[in-house]
Amino acid sequence: MNRILIALLFLGFLSNAQQKSNTIRVYFDSNSSDLASNEMSVINGIFSNETFTFYTIEVSGFCDDIGSLEANKILSDKRAQTVANFLKSEFDINATSTLGKGEIALEDLKSNLDEIRKNNRYVSVFYTFTEDEIKPSDEAATTNPALKLYKTFDDELVVGDKIIIKNLLFKGNTRLFHKEEDALVELNKVVDYLNKNPNTTIEIQGHVCCIGKAHSDAFDMTSGKTNLSHTRAKKIYDYLVEKGISPSRMTHMGYGRKFPIPNGIESENKRVEILITKI
Repeated sequence: MNRILIALLFLGFLSNAQQKSNTIRVYFDSNSSDLASNEMSVINGIFSNETFTFYTIEVSGFCDDIGSLEANKILSDKRAQTVANFLKSEFDINATSTLGKGEIALEDLKSNLDEIRKNNRYVSVFYTFTEDEIKPSDEAATTNPALKLYKTFDDELVVGDKIIIKNLLFKGNTRLFHKEEDALVELNKVVDYLNKNPNTTIEIQGHVCCIGKAHSDAFDMTSGKTNLSHTRAKKIYDYLVEKGISPSRMTHMGYGRKFPIPNGIESENKRVEILITKI
């Protein structure tokens, strides 16, 4: 789903309520319009955020003063278009404006000119957004029929059954829990079950939501990679190992946004499931 909303008629209303704005800079090498991998990570860190909904995105390209005015205008256009193309290909997001603004003239010729010119080779991305609050919904959990397919550790489980670990509410784009005490209570239920059923093996499955269709996973601010569902599943795996569960009884896998719960709310889809693989 394209998360950028072009309904500008509603923009004023939304901004009065909760809309925010910010600008990031993406830097380029001299005379280049190629996007470096570390700069891709800067963009990923914002636009794969699980809690952001974007409204306007203004992409502006700049150059240093080396070269002619005409050449620098063309290069700044290319840099802006490179970033706009990346947003489209990776997140299915269309920039509301894309413009090359040419070179930035030097004002202080006595300072470190190389450093100044390096800092003038960039694209600025101005964006407006709202940030969703992550919270559980007990009403949705009881009314969504898709959730009735899941089991609990109190059921008599068989191979193929799945259990959603409750109260694992993660902070956006991290593997950190919103309420660690609540999360540990639920994780210890997994520990108790595995201790009482020593022949059972499991797969720990991580899932995320609310990212562009072109992106398979969400960005993890700690790892600096788009592997958030993997790192969240690994966090649960590491906790169970710490509590004495043998690694030979467990695997862990991140499934990104491949398997959303039908009609599920945000907190339901940012989830970790336990799949019973052997009894």
